[in-house]
Amino acid sequence: MAVLYFVKPIMVTVAAILHFSNYAFSAVAAILAVKLFRHYRHCGWLLLAVAFLSPFGFLLLRFVHDRPLFPYRSFGPGVNGLPHVTIHYDIPGFYMLVVAALLLLIRDARGGR
Repeated sequence: MAVLYFVKPIMVTVAAILHFSNYAFSAVAAILAVKLFRHYRHCGWLLLAVAFLSPFGFLLLRFVHDRPLFPYRSFGPGVNGLPHVTIHYDIPGFYMLVVAALLLLIRDARGGR
């Protein structure tokens, strides 16, 4: 029974890390897009940088509308009136691929060093 006691905090910690990594990867992607703008001087890179900041916009909207800021877990009705906690694992695969692609573009822009 002692093993089950530690499973829940670990699951919540992993879900929180995955949720916050979404913000970290989107910020890195925006920074890389700005670096590409500085090299190529095309405004499309700035538009792409703003698009990568959308998770922060959603965070601001949740704050304004008084919703939970970090929805990696939700609470609902359970058995016998006890609350049921659902943990959401959201792997930021899109932003991982975007950061990798932008790093390759930056390397190509610098001459393949």
